[in-house]
Order: sequence, then C-alpha cells, then structure tokens
Amino acid sequence: MYQHAEVAGVEWRTGHWAREFDRRMALAQPDDTVRGVFCNGLLRVMAERGGEAVGRRCLEAAGEEKFLDFFNYPITTYLRMVSTGLELLAGPHGDVEELLRQFGREAVVALGRSAAGKALEMMNTGKTRNMLAGLRVVYRVAVSFGEIELENTGPTSARLTMKRVFMPLAFHEGVLSAALVANNIQGARVRGRQVGSLSNEYEICWE
Repeated sequence: MYQHAEVAGVEWRTGHWAREFDRRMALAQPDDTVRGVFCNGLLRVMAERGGEAVGRRCLEAAGEEKFLDFFNYPITTYLRMVSTGLELLAGPHGDVEELLRQFGREAVVALGRSAAGKALEMMNTGKTRNMLAGLRVVYRVAVSFGEIELENTGPTSARLTMKRVFMPLAFHEGVLSAALVANNIQGARVRGRQVGSLSNEYEICWE
C-alpha cells in the first residue's frame, strides 16, 4: 500500500522524533485544534497496542480526564499523546514510522465511527478522484488548520500536497492508505516525502 517515506531532516528511527515533536508543538497556535473523536481513537489504539496502562499514561500526558467526541482540543494535546505513546511503544510494539502509520489508520477508523464520517460515507460515489477531492471536506471536519491541494498527474495517479500540518509524514501515509482501503480502491500505493517544515507531498496511484 505504501513505500518507505523520504523524510527530510528527521531520522525517525534513532530517537530524534522526540525533538521533532517538540518543534512541531512550538509552531502550533492556540486555535489549531483537533476533534475529540480522534483523541479517543488514538487512546484506543494505544491501549490495544500496549495495554490500559499505556492509554492512561497518554491521557495523563494530555492533561485531560477524558475527551468528548465533538469538542475541539489543542493539536498540542494530540501531539503530546502521540509522542508519549511512541516513547512507550516503540521497539517491542513496532518502529516509530509503523506506529505513526497505525495511528493514522486509526484516525480514519475514528472518523468512520462518527456522525460526520457516516454522512461522508453516504456521499461516496466509488470514484477514486472524487474520494481524493473529498479529503478537503474530511480534513476540515477533523482539524482547524492546514490546507490540501490535489493535482491529477495521470489517468490513475495524483499528487496530494498538505501544508501546515502538524502530524508527521508517516501518520498521513496511514490516513491515506486506510482511506483508500475503506473505499475499495484497487492496487493503491502511497509514497510520501517532506517538502517543508510542516508540508508533505504524497504520490498516489491505483489500478
């Protein structure tokens, strides 16, 4: 589904990811938010991977007692949970990049369980390009920041550019992969690369 990501300036396999998360949190503004449904989905996958104790540690790191699905929370809260989860899970439960992809896949599952996700599913036409174009709508439901640009690069290929997004490259590879699978897109492949401080490009092709 995806190939290994090219990540500019960040070595996710040697522990530099912790400093990278600190950098991303420092760039966030107070009005950069994420829906609580995605925080709950993240806690669910943390607990599934490492047990309830890991889920509790991540919730403590967030500084919250619980998350309400339809409330908005600072993206820094989400980033702290991800960083804590990576610290606790990386190694015995997978490398950092694969864990980030798993967290991205869980974000798609969380969206599908929400009322907004069910409404978007009803709008699905089964066409790959329409699904990719709909990602703008999906992304705006999920978070308050960032922008998405879509360029058709061939009969069965496209380039997706994400600007000012706080989650790392591999996370969004997981999101895109899960979205393509959920829409029954055959032979889909995703390859990403970081092109700016908070900007990524994803080459997507399908059969």
